Amino acid sequence: MFDLVWWVCAIALFFGCLIQSAMGFGMAILAAPIIVLLRPEWVPVILTVTALSLSLINVWSLHTFVQWRSLGLAIITRIPGTILGAWILTIIATHVLQLTVASMVFLAVLISAYGKPFEPTPTRVGLAGFISGLMGTTTSIGGPPMALIMQHSSGNTIRANLSAYFTFSCIMSLISYQVIGLLNSDLWLASLSFLPVAIFGFLAGKLARQWVDNRFRPLLLILCTASASVAFIGALAFNH
Repeated sequence: MFDLVWWVCAIALFFGCLIQSAMGFGMAILAAPIIVLLRPEWVPVILTVTALSLSLINVWSLHTFVQWRSLGLAIITRIPGTILGAWILTIIATHVLQLTVASMVFLAVLISAYGKPFEPTPTRVGLAGFISGLMGTTTSIGGPPMALIMQHSSGNTIRANLSAYFTFSCIMSLISYQVIGLLNSDLWLASLSFLPVAIFGFLAGKLARQWVDNRFRPLLLILCTASASVAFIGALAFNH
């Protein structure tokens, strides 16, 4: 199992976990394109298990910052968003969805960069949860809607809320993988082999938080743009 490909994937996941621990999201943006090229059979299970492990560690580390009341609505609204996204996948080509979602994220980043600050009210967070569920199901980029709606909160609040939200999202995804027969013992063993990577990535990301906090919002917008760019490039590649 621990061949050269495993180590390359481990390095990608380490830096992805570092970014996510420092910013609140972003692991899949870095790691997914690399893993899908080297071990496509590991996607999405390896990413989901690693993200769940990392999210649990971050929630434990930042539990005092989690805003459970407003976050609960986002967790509830993610369910119909996920269902709608699954239905949309059956009627619209994947690359068309990726292009549409990427364009929406680009537009949201532009509006956020030049718009007025706003509060992450329960209604707005609930709407973001719905959109996140839809986007995460159709294009695997569910982080930007939640991150953008929380962008004017403190760094630790954003990290804590996103980690709690992703914990629920990853559990939902793993249950769905089990139902459709995607999980097997080999994938579980491979996934668990990356648990130390998630731990070391968390520790490195925790050290980077102080540097990130001084420039959190610009970095968040850049990360959202990078997420949309990955989806955009993936859509163009798929179409050709």
